[in-house]
Amino acid sequence: MSPKTVFASVALVIILGSLEKSIVTTPLPLIGQALNAGAALTWVVTSYLLAATAVLPVYGKLSDQFGRLRLLNIGLGLFLAGSLACALAQSLPQLLAARVLQGLGGGGLIALAFTVIADTIPPREVGRYQGYISAVYAVSSIAGPLLGGYFAEHLSWRWVFWINLPLGALALWLVNCHLGHLNERHARRFDWPGALLLMLSTTLLLLLLSPDAPLPGRWLAGALAVALTLLLLRERRARDPILPPQLAHQSGYLVSVLLILIAQMLMFALLVYLPLQMQWQEGMGPAESGRTMVIFMASITAGAFSAGKLIARRGRYKGFVLTGFALAALALWLIHLGEAAALTLVLAGLGLGLTLPALSVVVQNALLPQDRGIGMSLFNFGRELGGALGVALCAILFHLPLPPGSIASYAREELSLGFATTYLGMAALATVAMLLTLLALRCRELSPHP
Repeated sequence: MSPKTVFASVALVIILGSLEKSIVTTPLPLIGQALNAGAALTWVVTSYLLAATAVLPVYGKLSDQFGRLRLLNIGLGLFLAGSLACALAQSLPQLLAARVLQGLGGGGLIALAFTVIADTIPPREVGRYQGYISAVYAVSSIAGPLLGGYFAEHLSWRWVFWINLPLGALALWLVNCHLGHLNERHARRFDWPGALLLMLSTTLLLLLLSPDAPLPGRWLAGALAVALTLLLLRERRARDPILPPQLAHQSGYLVSVLLILIAQMLMFALLVYLPLQMQWQEGMGPAESGRTMVIFMASITAGAFSAGKLIARRGRYKGFVLTGFALAALALWLIHLGEAAALTLVLAGLGLGLTLPALSVVVQNALLPQDRGIGMSLFNFGRELGGALGVALCAILFHLPLPPGSIASYAREELSLGFATTYLGMAALATVAMLLTLLALRCRELSPHP
């Protein structure tokens, strides 16, 4: 099967997985009115993200044992069942339960799509396809809120979920037509206790980072410590642990997971806090700030395309990661000084775009075939966790120099100080990533085979 055919087969899966994270945001007020949601409305978004992130690593390990196609079918089936239940929900509890079901399926979509690409495309060529993936992400990030707003205004908020059914059915048909060769089973005993403890630990960590957590932070922190301890004890005894210890010894793997986590922290700092600054401090409307951020997303895509093609041609990747974090650090420093012009957004987008295909290449080149599912899933888990950590860290940095109070109570100069502190802290983090790349990321010859 040609790489182009395989990529075309999983592209719609990637679109479904990425679109679902943003399409619900604009119709939220209408959903709240229709279902009398009140303060619990944000859980319409949070419940999906919690479920999807918690199961992400487990899908990878299951696919190593039971085959990629089989797990893709399960993920798509759960996602479609959850979408149908969301569209038919008549109360907030029903909608939240359906969103959890949808997330249990959606968590496997992007992770398995990346793994299928790694199974089929050699490391030296995979960077090129990362450009296409970045384009899909960029388009989905921009199109999601626009589609959600259109459906809510002209049809019904329920169409946010109905639209998944024909797209999901088409995705099922495509993967079953073209990915039948990726359904090999391996006779290994699955570590179910380890998987459950890993999902519990992930859920507790995300709740601890969430401002909407239903329990006090100290309770969640204590429960997380217990869950992680039990997970560590279980993994030391398991015959085939959910977290294979050999991953720690694969050259460049752990440092790449850490670097992609930092890259996502930087990306979400800009995606979330720049629009807030434009609206709170500069008085822009949501539409105007959204149009400005299109420059950033387009630059990420351009950087990923360029790096992917150059990696495929030259077979080298470390320089792209180093240059990417250097550009991101420079851009964040300039934004901290008040230079939030289009050129600065281009620098930031190009820099972060350069890191994405290069780090994916490192991970794929390091993983053994039998660990590729769990290895790629943990890499993508680092991406998802980076977004949550980035938003949480930015919130701390923003409020650090400010007196206690609500956003409405701060003067324009105080808001400016909060945003400047946020960008300065993230510029320092980008500099740390640059040094980590320089000192810890080693170059290896890229394999010409998947």
